[in-house]
Amino acid sequence: MVFNLRSFSFTDSIEDDPPPPPRENFLAEGGFGKVYRGRLADGSLVAVKRARTVDQCCKEQLETEVQVGRSVSTHPNALRLRGFCRTTKELLLVNPLIINNSLSYNLTERPYRFAQPLNWTTRKRIALGAARGLAHFHDQGNIKIMHRYICAASILLNVQFEAVIGSFCIAMIMHERNVEEGTIEWRTRTPRHGTGVSLSSPLEENSADAGFDSQIYHRYEDVYVNTLTCGIIGFTAPEYSCTGKCTLKNDVFAYGKMLLELISGQPIFDIFPEVHNGEALWLEDWVRKHTNEGQLGRVIDPNLEANYVEEEAERLVQLALLCAHKDPSVRPEMSEVVEILESQFLQRDSSTRSSWSPSECEPTTPYYSFPPSPPPPLVIGP
Repeated sequence: MVFNLRSFSFTDSIEDDPPPPPRENFLAEGGFGKVYRGRLADGSLVAVKRARTVDQCCKEQLETEVQVGRSVSTHPNALRLRGFCRTTKELLLVNPLIINNSLSYNLTERPYRFAQPLNWTTRKRIALGAARGLAHFHDQGNIKIMHRYICAASILLNVQFEAVIGSFCIAMIMHERNVEEGTIEWRTRTPRHGTGVSLSSPLEENSADAGFDSQIYHRYEDVYVNTLTCGIIGFTAPEYSCTGKCTLKNDVFAYGKMLLELISGQPIFDIFPEVHNGEALWLEDWVRKHTNEGQLGRVIDPNLEANYVEEEAERLVQLALLCAHKDPSVRPEMSEVVEILESQFLQRDSSTRSSWSPSECEPTTPYYSFPPSPPPPLVIGP
């Protein structure tokens, strides 16, 4: 399934170095480079990502974005690539401009004087929209797309504050030539009580044997791509981090971690000062501890000021913990996540239904969204 993309020219880069875009058009800066507001000849407002340099890394990121843009069918919860520009001096990616920035920005950075925090109904809509978008990537007919960068910073919010998944710089297309089917084996180590090591802390960050009691071996059967470990610290599934074998369940794991951020308003990679059995708690442990103790209110974002439905919140927390489970065989598929959320939310609240219509995907429709705020640390390694 291939879709045509527009190839843009960079008219100022014929002989001399092009002048920088006007400062007032600057929006943000990320790993690829700076992002600017632009307008196409048809009047459409766009976000133009301009690579900071034309090196091999940026070339590979642009190629990945273009491959995904050509492979993914149009969906209201997936950011559409309008086109690109590739010359000896410039690498540009052109996306629709989305006005409500990223989920990360709205949860932790948005000034109160500009807008109220995301209410509970909006958060439910974001959870469902992100699930629908990710399920769409996982089912593209004869190919499947692993996003590998799901987090609050890669979830954009459109005019209706619905989730639009972006940031495909490290996405991977699964097809018959690069997938294998077999057993994934890895090990984890059980931390010794009183060592200050959290149960959810990454294995590589606590490699000293003195802090652990025993090793646990895991086995999981699935279809995977054998590749370098690439993703965001705290959002990469343990079986992928340990083996380099990436499955679609890695995205499910990251989605669960993103849900925990959406519910609590806290970054997933923060360590909480509370101590439980001698260990500092990461967000997942902290949420699980208080939920199990019947203290749901402590894990819900205080900016909601208790304006949420307790039964819905408890179910969403349990779904987040299920998706972020250390055992991939326990995690549901994203299509199942969509079914769970629709059964819980759509029957009782029509506001969680998408307000998208097919016309919103037409090239001439100027729907907006700012690019995401700077993403969490990216880790690339063996």
